[in-house]
Amino acid sequence: MKNVKLSKIGKLILIILFFFITSLNEKVLATENHNDVDISKIDEYMNNELERLNIPGASIAIVKDEKVQYIKGYGISGPNGKEMTSQTPVVLGSVSKSFTALAIMQLVDQGMIQLDHPVQQYIPWFTLANEEASKEITIRHLLNHTSGISEYDGQVAISQGDQSIKKLVESLRDVHLTKGVSETYQYSNLNYSILGLVIEEVTKTPYAEYISSNIFKPLQMENSYADSKEDKNNTIAVGYQTMFGFKMPTEQLNHEANVPHGYLISSAEDMANYMIAILKKGQFKGESVLSKQSINEMHQPSSFIGNDIYYAMGWEVNKDVITHNGWTENTYSRVILDEEYGITLLINSFDYYNSNRYDEIMTNLYNFIKHNEPLKASEENPFMIYIMFDLIIAVAIAYIFFSIYKIFNQQKRKITSFRLFLNVVSLIVFNFLLPFLLLYFVTQVVPLSVATIFAPGIGHALFIIPLFLIIIGVINIGKLVLDKVWRNQKKLHSNYSS
Repeated sequence: MKNVKLSKIGKLILIILFFFITSLNEKVLATENHNDVDISKIDEYMNNELERLNIPGASIAIVKDEKVQYIKGYGISGPNGKEMTSQTPVVLGSVSKSFTALAIMQLVDQGMIQLDHPVQQYIPWFTLANEEASKEITIRHLLNHTSGISEYDGQVAISQGDQSIKKLVESLRDVHLTKGVSETYQYSNLNYSILGLVIEEVTKTPYAEYISSNIFKPLQMENSYADSKEDKNNTIAVGYQTMFGFKMPTEQLNHEANVPHGYLISSAEDMANYMIAILKKGQFKGESVLSKQSINEMHQPSSFIGNDIYYAMGWEVNKDVITHNGWTENTYSRVILDEEYGITLLINSFDYYNSNRYDEIMTNLYNFIKHNEPLKASEENPFMIYIMFDLIIAVAIAYIFFSIYKIFNQQKRKITSFRLFLNVVSLIVFNFLLPFLLLYFVTQVVPLSVATIFAPGIGHALFIIPLFLIIIGVINIGKLVLDKVWRNQKKLHSNYSS
């Protein structure tokens, strides 16, 4: 009887130990702190930032000396309230470019691609509006963003993703270069969409299949996808956008053609494997995804961006630190690597007007881990800009309704020359000059299609309100002209009668 009791007690102890170890699945790694940094403070900081910035969910992975040091998820992955974990996939945004660059360098290692050969060697029919210049664009130019294709045209491509990569590249025949080939750095998503097609043409394999087989699989990235349809269990985090200051879950458009430059999907756990492979110069658990020479070439500073920062191949380089951030319409990511550490931050929301605050989270985490600097959030209200926008939009809408009311409820009264002058000046300024200037400057910065995708609500208002003001201005001008004609006719009729 005594032995039976001891056996039961032993089983009970084993069960308690099992659940204790399981509960520490993600947190236990935090105790491995080789830099005398209290990593437990990260939890408090991340939870505070999620609340302060109204972020639904985030996950982080930290590796050091080629080992996972800390990995965890925070918040929720979607409206159903499911927890965000280190295994929850998130759409990466432009961090995808580093994977496309890695794939290109794999083909360089295999002798299937030469960096300084023209794109037309691999896609013979490839051309832009500048046909002669198109012949000069090489694989390296695309990787370094020195092809001459503009950032603006690369933004337009985001709204044209509902087609194959080949169809998107075929449509570039009307795209004009804004700089000479190799002349200067211009960050353009189109460069990496073209590279995606180069991969397809050279390997005779769809881009998504190539990435899955040659990068995700050898790096054991089991929750990473180049095609969201591969996620059979619907584990990919739902993205959120900020509309007039409120977070709203939104569905992404079909971005098939944009995957090489911004729509690969991965988790913090998988990104830890990816970072380890980079820190180990292409090696991961006995697998080689790239040669050491090609890894080093990928990270060589090439195109000067500014402030001691250069673009390399799918990475930005600042001395011994390589990094890249990524946005989609409703997700955010960033990766930072140096010779010792690697950190990945994934967020299932994006806030166009507070994107710098998302960057600050990652910068603070890196400085805390690397230099033991305190984790301190900004005390500024991140939603003050939305309060300002909402007030301006409310005033503009009130003015529009008042103007419409005046059109249909105009009192019959004598109009003096001075009042007529004020009306005309008011119409010119508020119904033509300011709306046209706003439309001009906004469309110079970002295409209409992209503004409405990345900044819904306010992005729509920036175009709809000026259009309404212009229409009201045209109606009022027409009324003034008709009123003038009517008065002249009345005067002539009066003179004729007399």
